[in-house]
Amino acid sequence: MKQYRKHNNILIVLVLCMIAITTNAEDRRLYRYEFVVGGGINNFMGDIAAPQNSSIPFWTIGGNTTNFFANVGIKYNLGKRDECDRLKLSTQSVGVMLRMGEMNAEDPIDKNNFWNRNIGFNSFYTELTLRYEWYFIPEKPSRYVFKQVGKPKRKSPTRTPSYLFGSIGGILNIGEFYYQYKKNDERNKKQYVNLAPILQFGIGTKFRMQRGVSLGLEAGWCWAINDELDNSNGKKEPTTEKPWIYGEYIDQYQFIAISVGFKLRETKKHLPDFKSIWK
Repeated sequence: MKQYRKHNNILIVLVLCMIAITTNAEDRRLYRYEFVVGGGINNFMGDIAAPQNSSIPFWTIGGNTTNFFANVGIKYNLGKRDECDRLKLSTQSVGVMLRMGEMNAEDPIDKNNFWNRNIGFNSFYTELTLRYEWYFIPEKPSRYVFKQVGKPKRKSPTRTPSYLFGSIGGILNIGEFYYQYKKNDERNKKQYVNLAPILQFGIGTKFRMQRGVSLGLEAGWCWAINDELDNSNGKKEPTTEKPWIYGEYIDQYQFIAISVGFKLRETKKHLPDFKSIWK
C-alpha cells in the first residue's frame, strides 16, 4: 500500500511538471523576441528657432519645431534557459530600432526672445540604432490563484514592466534649408544631405493588451554628434559666408513614441518566427 502511494505521488508530480512545462512553452509572454511597430512625435532643438538665452535647456514651438515619425524594431531578452529548457526572463534586453520621419524648424517672427534671422529647414530622416534596455520593474506574467475550493479563481496583480534605455547609431538627414536676406525677399533654398552619429537615452513602459501583445509608451532624448541636422554648425559668431547662421546649441531632439509589441516564438535555429504574430 505504501509503495502504491509512493508511485502515485511520483505520477502526480510528473503530471504537474508536464503541465507546468507545457504552460511555460505556450505562454508567449515568456518568449525572448519582441517585434514592435508604432509612431510618435518629435521636437527639434538646434540653432534654428532657438532662444537668444542659450542657458535655456528645453523649449518647443508647437507646429514649428514638432513633427511626426514611424518606427519599427525587434528586441531580444537576455534571459537564460534552465535544464528543462524553460526561459527565465532577464532584466536586460538588446534590440535594433528603425525610425523614419520629418524634422523641421523656422525662426519665429512673433517671439522677441527667439532669434529671428529669416532662416528655416525641413528634412526627412532615417534613423537606425542599437539599443540596450534595463528593466527596473521586470516583466512578469500573471498567474491564477485559487483562493478557496469551490470559489472562482482570481487573477494575481500583474506588473507594468518599465525600463531605461540607451542607444547608439546613426541618422541620415535629407533636407532643404531656406533663408531670406530681407523679409520681403524671395526665399533662397538649398538642398543638403548629411549623416551623423547619434546618442539616445530615455524611459519606457508597457501595458498588457492580451496574451503576447502589449502597448508601449516611450519618451527619449537624442543628440547628434556633428551638429548639422539643420544645416547649421552652430557658429557662435556670424561668418562672412553665412552671416545669418550662428548659435550655441548642439542639434538634438526629444520624442514620444507609442508602439504595439508582439511576442515571437523561436525557430529551431533560435531565430524569431514572425509568422507567430498571426498564430
